[in-house]
Amino acid sequence: MATAKKKIEKKPETETKKTESKFMQICHRIFGGLDMSWRNTIVFAIIMGIWTALMAMFVPDGNSFHDIAVTAEWWVVPAIFIIVNCKKPLEAALKTFVFFLVSQPLVYLIQVPFNSMGWGLFGYYRYWFMVTLLTFPGAFIGWYIKHDKWYSGVILSVMTFLLAFTAFGYIKTFEESFPNHLISVLYCLASIVLLIIVIFRNIEPRLVCAGITIVATLICILLATTEAFEAYNTSFLNDIEFTGKPYVSTWSGSCNGKVELIRYEEDGYSFKLVGCKGKESYFSITDDATEQEYDFKYYFDKEQNTVIVERKE
Repeated sequence: MATAKKKIEKKPETETKKTESKFMQICHRIFGGLDMSWRNTIVFAIIMGIWTALMAMFVPDGNSFHDIAVTAEWWVVPAIFIIVNCKKPLEAALKTFVFFLVSQPLVYLIQVPFNSMGWGLFGYYRYWFMVTLLTFPGAFIGWYIKHDKWYSGVILSVMTFLLAFTAFGYIKTFEESFPNHLISVLYCLASIVLLIIVIFRNIEPRLVCAGITIVATLICILLATTEAFEAYNTSFLNDIEFTGKPYVSTWSGSCNGKVELIRYEEDGYSFKLVGCKGKESYFSITDDATEQEYDFKYYFDKEQNTVIVERKE
């Protein structure tokens, strides 16, 4: 008795794949369809380290291509690229951590023979070392964006918010220095859109991520533009004798503030201080020859209508 053969039918393609453009198919493969082996991770880290060092050495400060050596926004997409191409959260955490552990010191190591600061350049590595430590838990949690659920949108919004707020910070400088940082602004905005569309296929995490990013950015913009001040100071280092050149090694405080050395001469220094009225900010000045660090705080004194800078012992 002949047995009836079962007819095997191919499952139809999903509606998403039918309507997906070739460009989106390539993007989905790049972000989730590649083999991020240890060898590939190390090679990628070395390439990024060399590229960043070249940008730091040959591109003037204030230019968009120099930003990769100074701030973290240009490193968001490479980090997510590694995370989504890993199969497990622990693998993503380890490989992202090692990627930063290799690439960031390499940036400074390459520059040492060609920079007057020499090994003093590694004073700037403190910031990147903290970033490197944070990549381990960040990448472990970040791996769950691959689940394409509502909470995936919440997780990715941390990175898209960082990109959005960084872009806002650069846009604020356009009045004085346009078109400096213009490419960085375009990169940040394009990365937000691309990541939301490429990482997620479902509408729910896309809406969650976009919504949180927009709301959080608007709130921070409101806070950052409230009662801001900008001042210049040439006296708070008068009692300190430097062997080498002073540089701003750390800063923390309110708003989109900063402390910046804008003039250095043997007879004195000039610093630009930006912050929010009613809030204290903190920064450290380091001697590039001795690596001696001096801590300060500054705030706006309403009674004297001036900015006060005080030494922290």
